[in-house]
Amino acid sequence: MRYLLVLIMAAALAIPAHAAEKAAPAGESQSIAAPAPHKAKPQHEKGQGMTNLHEVDTVAKALKAPDKSPVMIVGNIVEKVDGKKNHYVVDDGTGRMTVVIGTKTLKGMELTPDMKVRLMGKIKVKQGKAPVMGVRALHLVK
Repeated sequence: MRYLLVLIMAAALAIPAHAAEKAAPAGESQSIAAPAPHKAKPQHEKGQGMTNLHEVDTVAKALKAPDKSPVMIVGNIVEKVDGKKNHYVVDDGTGRMTVVIGTKTLKGMELTPDMKVRLMGKIKVKQGKAPVMGVRALHLVK
């Protein structure tokens, strides 16, 4: 029974191919177009590309880092951004930047400017806007 099923499937696949050959005009041969070539990825200049967690450890470096770069910053939460939920400004002495700290990451913690924190996350870069750090982990530093 299996052999009969395999034979029927092979015939069903062969009939459309045979019909396509007969449909072509007598003097012309049918050709199959080659697939489009893949676009080459742009080569990065030396010094660009993936960065590791230890290279981006200050706000000044984070502001220049490419999108999705892992970051670890130790600094103070200076203020909460008005009108933005979970947006804060962090200062580590080299500069200031906006960070987004989700409610699950905060775990009900109240942040004050005198608290020193270690923030770990990734940089989000959008066209025409200042880079923002998405915080995945927050630890108090004593």
